[in-house]
Amino acid sequence: MFKNYILIAWRSLLKNKLFSFINIFGLALSMSVCMIVLIRIVDSLEYDNFHNDPETIYRIVSKISDEEGKTWKLASTPLPLAHALQEDSTTNVPSTLFYPAIHQQAKDGSLEFAVKGIFAQPSYFTIFSFDLRYGDAKSSLSNPRQLLLSQATAEKFYGALDPTGRTMTLGNLGDFEIAGVIATPPSKSHIKYDVIVSMATVPSLEQAGLLPKKYEGWDSFEDGYTYVRLPNEISKQGLTSALKRLSTEITQAASQGSYSFELQPLSSITPSESDILNEIGRGTSRGSLLAEAGIVLIILLAACFNYTNLSVARALTRSKEVGIRKLSGAQRWQIFVQYITEAIILSLLALFLANVILAPILEFKPFNDGYEMVPTVTLSFKLLAVFTGFAVFAGIMAGIFPAWILSAFKPARILRGIGTEKVIGNLSLRKTLMVFQFSLSLVILVFLSTFYHQFDFMAKADPGFNRENVLLIPAGNNKNVTATAFSKLHGISSAGFTSDPFGSNRSGKVKGSQRALDQDGAMLEQYYCDNNWITMMQLRILAGTQFLSDSDSSIIINEKGASALGFDNLSDAAGSVIYLQDSLKVTVQGVVKDFYSQGYGNAIQPLLLRNAAAAGKFIALEATQTSPEFVSALEQEWKKQNPASAFEYIWLDEQMREQADQSAEVSLLGFLGFMTVTIAAMGLLGLVVYTVETRRKEISIRKIIGASVQQIIVILSGSFMKLLLLSGLIALPIGYLLSTMFLTNFVNKVTIGVFDLLACFGFLLMIGIATIFPQTWKASQENPSQNLRSE
Repeated sequence: MFKNYILIAWRSLLKNKLFSFINIFGLALSMSVCMIVLIRIVDSLEYDNFHNDPETIYRIVSKISDEEGKTWKLASTPLPLAHALQEDSTTNVPSTLFYPAIHQQAKDGSLEFAVKGIFAQPSYFTIFSFDLRYGDAKSSLSNPRQLLLSQATAEKFYGALDPTGRTMTLGNLGDFEIAGVIATPPSKSHIKYDVIVSMATVPSLEQAGLLPKKYEGWDSFEDGYTYVRLPNEISKQGLTSALKRLSTEITQAASQGSYSFELQPLSSITPSESDILNEIGRGTSRGSLLAEAGIVLIILLAACFNYTNLSVARALTRSKEVGIRKLSGAQRWQIFVQYITEAIILSLLALFLANVILAPILEFKPFNDGYEMVPTVTLSFKLLAVFTGFAVFAGIMAGIFPAWILSAFKPARILRGIGTEKVIGNLSLRKTLMVFQFSLSLVILVFLSTFYHQFDFMAKADPGFNRENVLLIPAGNNKNVTATAFSKLHGISSAGFTSDPFGSNRSGKVKGSQRALDQDGAMLEQYYCDNNWITMMQLRILAGTQFLSDSDSSIIINEKGASALGFDNLSDAAGSVIYLQDSLKVTVQGVVKDFYSQGYGNAIQPLLLRNAAAAGKFIALEATQTSPEFVSALEQEWKKQNPASAFEYIWLDEQMREQADQSAEVSLLGFLGFMTVTIAAMGLLGLVVYTVETRRKEISIRKIIGASVQQIIVILSGSFMKLLLLSGLIALPIGYLLSTMFLTNFVNKVTIGVFDLLACFGFLLMIGIATIFPQTWKASQENPSQNLRSE
C-alpha cells in the first residue's frame, strides 16, 4: 500500500511539473538557510565530545559581587585555586589549571610565526583526552621550559617530521625544549592553542620580570582556568564544600565585595551561558542558538504556507480524484496519508536542491568574515539524519493542512459538480500572511540598501591621513639597519617607524593630565612613531613642531587631545608639560589636525603620538611603485639583513579596505533578501492561483455579458495590488526606522531619502506585478463555455 502511495505521488508531481517546480524551489531556498542554521546548531553541540567520560568534567567559575549588589560571573579563577584544591586532602578530586598568557613570536631557524599559548600542569592530560602524536603525555609538562605544539603549528614549522627534542624560542620568554606534538582532536574544543608550556616555568619567568606576578595571587580572577573530574555525587559535594570554605576566606580577606565559586559542566561551556565573562573559545551562546532556531521555524513556516496555498488551489482540480477513490472504498486516513506522502516526497526533492544551493556556500563561505557564520563541516551520518529528519518534518508541516482539506471532501457533492466551492473559506488570514511576507521582504531590502550605501560611503571617504602607497613591514631584530637599507632602494621615498597603523591600535590608551596624580585626567589613544611616519601620513601640524630628534619625552597630540587635556587653544598646548599615567612627565611638542584614526564612521578620538623608536613594531615605507618586482627587491634586501626571519608586508590601503569591507554581511543580507522576496512571490502566486480557480465561473459570466480582457485583469488584480500597496505602507516606515537606528552607530553617515525608499518599493512592486499578471492574463483568455458547460 505504501508503495502505491509513493507511485501515485510521483506521478502527480510529474504530471504537474510547474506546480512541483515552484514548490520544490521555494522549499529548497528556505531549506538552504535552515540547513546553515542546523549546521551551526549541530556544530555547537559537538564541542568537546571526544573526552573520556565528558559528563564527569567540570569547570570552576568565579562569581564576584560588589557592595552595590552588582554581580559578575567569570569563566576564570585565581591561579592558586588549583594548587589549593590539589593540596586539600578532603576533596581528593583530579584537577588541573592552565594560564593563557603566551602571545609571542615562535622561532626556530629561519621560520618565525606568531603563536598563542597556555601554561599548563601535567594533570592537563588527566582531565582532558587530548592525544599526543609525538611525545609522552605523562612527562611532557613535568619539567620547566618544556612545551608541546599543536599539530597545525608543528606542520607549519617542521612539516611531517617529529620535532621532539628540538629547541624553539618564544619571543622574550626564551628557549624551550619541544616535548611533543598534540594531535588534532576528532572534533572541536573550546580549548584551542598553538603551544602549551609547562606550568613549572611560570615562577622563574615571574622572578625574571617576564611575566606579571600572579602565580600566587588570589586577586588574579581573570587569569586562570581550573577544571576538575567528579566521578560521583559524593566527590561533587566534597568539592562544593571546599570551594565554599575558600570563597569565605577570600571574601573575609578582601576589603570590599564578595567572592564565590560554582561548578559548570563541560557540556554547558559550548554553547555557553550568555552572562558569563572572560570566556575562552569562540562557541556561540545558548540564547543565540535559540534565536537561530526561531528564525529557522519562521522561515520554514513561510515556505510551508506557500506550499499550502498552491496545494489548496490545485485541490480544486483533484476533487474528482478524491471522490472516486472514496466511492471505491478508500478511508479518509488513507487519502490523508497519500497527500502527506506526496508532500514528504516533494520536501525530500527540495532537500536535494537545497544541498545544491548550499554546496558553494559551504565551500567558499561568502558569509564568513572574521566570524565563522558557516562552520567547516564534513558530511556524517548524524548530519545526514538531521537533514533528512528536517525534510520529513517540513513535508509534514507543509502537507498536513491540504491533506486534511482534501480528505474531508464529500464524494456526492464532488461528483454532482460542486467542485468550485471555496475549500478554505475566508481569505483574511492568507492575505494577512501575504502582506506580512512582502512587508518583511521590503524591510530587508530597505535595510540592505542602507547598509551597503553606508559602508560604501565610509570606504570612499577621506580619513584625514594618507594611506596610499604606504608599506608596513613587521620590524625584525635589525630594524634600524634594515630601514636604512630599504631607504636606499629605488622606489622608496622615505622610511620610518610606527607601533601600529591607524585603526589597529594595540598600544592601548593612556591617561594624561596637566597635573601629576590628577584623578580626572583624560584617556588618550596612543601610538609610538617617528617624524618620518608623521610626514608619511601627511598629518598637518597646527601648532608647535614635530618631534625633537632622539627625545623620548616629547609627544604630539591632536586637536581633540588638546581639548580633552583642558587647553583653551592650540598654542597653549604646544610646549606644555603633561603627565602620563599620573607621574610620567612629557612635553607636548606639537598639535596636529584631527583625523579619523578609528575609521570614518567612528568619532575622532583624543590621541597622542609618542617619540619612541624602540617601540616601533613596523618599518613604514613610502613607495613610488607597487609592482611585484619592487616587492621582490624588498624581500631580497630583507633576507640580507634578517636571514633567519620570514618576509611579511602589508599595504596600508589594502589593510584599511579589508577592515572596512563588509562584503560578507552584504552577501548574507542579499541572500536573505532574495530568499524572502522569492518566498513572498511564491505566496502571492499561490493566492492568485487559488483566487482564479475559485472565480472561474464568475469570470466566464462576466465575459459572456461583455467584459473585456482588460476589465477582467483589473478585477482579478485589483485586490492584490491593494495588498502590495498595504505592504509598502507598513514596511517603508519600519524599514526607515530600523535603518535610522542602524545609522546612529556612525558619526558620519548617509541620509535615507524618499527616492531610496521608493526605489526599493518599486522593485518589489515589479516582482508582484510579474507574479500576478501571467495568471490573470491566462484566466481572462479562457473560453467561458468550458467553465460553464456543467451548469
